[in-house]
Amino acid sequence: MRHARSAASGGRSRLADRAHARLRGQSALSPVSATSANPQEEKARKELAEQIGADGRDLLEKISTSTTHSWLQEIPARDILRCIWIQQYHASEQGTPWRADQELPPSARLIQSPSDAEAHSRKKKQTGWVGSKVHFTQGCDAEQPHLILEVTTTAATLPDGDVMEDLHERLAENKVLPSHHLVDKGYVDAELITHSQHLHQIDLVGPVLPDTSWSSQEPGRFDHSHLLSDWEAKSVRCPAGQKSRDWGHIPDRHGKPSLRVRFPLPLCRVCPLHAQCTPTAAKVLILRPDEQTYHALQQARQRQETPEFRALYAIRAGIEGTVAQSGRTCEIRRSRYLGLKKLNLQAFLTATSLNMLRACHHQTGPRTSHLVKPQQHQ
Repeated sequence: MRHARSAASGGRSRLADRAHARLRGQSALSPVSATSANPQEEKARKELAEQIGADGRDLLEKISTSTTHSWLQEIPARDILRCIWIQQYHASEQGTPWRADQELPPSARLIQSPSDAEAHSRKKKQTGWVGSKVHFTQGCDAEQPHLILEVTTTAATLPDGDVMEDLHERLAENKVLPSHHLVDKGYVDAELITHSQHLHQIDLVGPVLPDTSWSSQEPGRFDHSHLLSDWEAKSVRCPAGQKSRDWGHIPDRHGKPSLRVRFPLPLCRVCPLHAQCTPTAAKVLILRPDEQTYHALQQARQRQETPEFRALYAIRAGIEGTVAQSGRTCEIRRSRYLGLKKLNLQAFLTATSLNMLRACHHQTGPRTSHLVKPQQHQ
C-alpha cells in the first residue's frame, strides 16, 4: 500500500507576498483607484493598509452600535471581518497600526481569505500555496489494479504524520489493512512505526530522519552504537565505562516528550576519550522517551541503508503517478469549492473517477477515455 499527498489551492487567487495579500484581502473596505490599489513604495503601501484598517474599524464599530441594523451582528461575514481585522491591526486611540510580520498569528490560525477561513498558507520546499492538502492511499499488489483505497483532506498546516492513526483506523474498519504501508518521510517517525506495528501489525516503510548529531559527522567519534543503555536501571554506560548521572524527561522544541541523559562533569573533564565522545564539557544525550521508540528509530535507520529496503521502497514511486494523474485529469490541485467538507467531496469523486479508469484498464487494457486530456508532442 502506497501513500502520498497533494496540495489543493483553496483560495480564489494565489497571493504573491504578504503585503499584497493583506491589501487584496481587505481592499473592498476602502474605495481606492486602480492605480493606487497596489502601490509599490513601502510608505505608500503602509499608508493604504492603515487607511483600510481604519475603514474596517469604523465599519465594525458602526455595526456593533447600530440599533436599526442589529441583524448585521449575527451574520458570519461580520465575525470573519472582525477576526481578520484583529489579526492584521492594532487597536489604539492614535489610529490603526498595521501589525509587523512577527506580530501575526501562526499560519494555522491566520485567515488568508475572507471567502474561505479554512484555507491556510503552507510552503513545502519550493512550493507555496494557500489552501488545504489531499492525501491518497492506494494498493500496490502486482496482480491487482492499483485502486485508491482512502482519500483524506486536511488543513494545509497539519503535519502529515498526524493523519496516520485515523487513516489506519479507517482502513481497519473497511478491512483493507496492509502488511506493508509505504510512505514518504513526512509520514514516518519512531512513534508511528511502533504504534502501527503494535496496534495493527503494519510495517510502516519510509525513510526516517538521519542521525545529524555531532558524533555522526566524522568517523572515529562515539555514536549511540558505542553506548550501553539499561532502560530498567535508567542509566547509560559510555565507552570509558562510566555511568550516567541524570535520567529525566523534557519536552523537545515541538513540545513532545524526549529523554535527557547527562554524565558527571568531573569524570568527563578528565576522561581520555573525551575528544571522541562530546564537544561539550560533559556528555548529554537526547533520546526517544521510551525503549520501544528508541530501538524502532535505530532499527529504521539501519534498515533504510540496506538493498532490501531500497527495493521495497521503490514500489512507492507509483503513488507519485497517482498524484500527477489526479492533477492532470481531474485538476485536484485547484479546489472547485470553498471549505474542507466540499473539498473532501471533490477528492472523493476524483478518487472514484481514477478507480473507474484503472478498473477498466485492468479488465480490458488501456483505452482512450474522455477523462484523459490529449497530450501534445513536439
